[in-house]
Amino acid sequence: MADLFREVDDVMRQERITKFWTDNKPYIIAFVVGTILLTAAISGYRSWNNAVKEKQTASLITLQEAADYPTNILETEKLKMRAGLRGVALLQAAGAFLDKDKRDEAITLYERASADKALPDDLQHLGILMAVRLLIDDEAQTGESLLKKLSPVLKASKSPWSAHARLEAAVINAHKLSNYEAALTHLNAVQETKDLPESVYQRSRALSHLYSLKQKSMPQNTKEKTEGAS
Repeated sequence: MADLFREVDDVMRQERITKFWTDNKPYIIAFVVGTILLTAAISGYRSWNNAVKEKQTASLITLQEAADYPTNILETEKLKMRAGLRGVALLQAAGAFLDKDKRDEAITLYERASADKALPDDLQHLGILMAVRLLIDDEAQTGESLLKKLSPVLKASKSPWSAHARLEAAVINAHKLSNYEAALTHLNAVQETKDLPESVYQRSRALSHLYSLKQKSMPQNTKEKTEGAS
């Protein structure tokens, strides 16, 4: 008897499978074909993407190995490569100019990186930070203009360069604006941020000590004006 029930159950299961296939045959075939095409498209895109990356990386290496590097990067108005690689090219060339004590050329490339909205945020923010750092000693640059340039990095609390930007903001406030209260606020924020390199904490503590002493030595009326402006 058990064998009979088992045979009936198998027959009914087979009938349900057959009916499901008959009712849904077009959809099943479309799904299978779509899956195959999607897999092929993904594989094709990955292959094309890797080929583009390799070609553009090879182009960058060629530029870096040229006799006129990094001037060739400076003189190339548009680097025909993807945003991330373009950002690396600009920042590395700027660093190469700094190694040659060519400050103005480095600033130009850092500013190009900082103005390129297509770059990943971390590369764009590094361009902003480095440009501002090099411009602090420029007497033609006001404290307000430098802080405005730096503001995108200061506002991006999750940026890897946020704490470094606060250090620069502290220096700008102290040395350009004599606003030691604002400078100390930035430095305190750095010291409260976790997992930063020890060198960042050390610089923050040293500047905090210096600016605290300068703040205490300020005439009272000047101190009130700067605190009111912070």
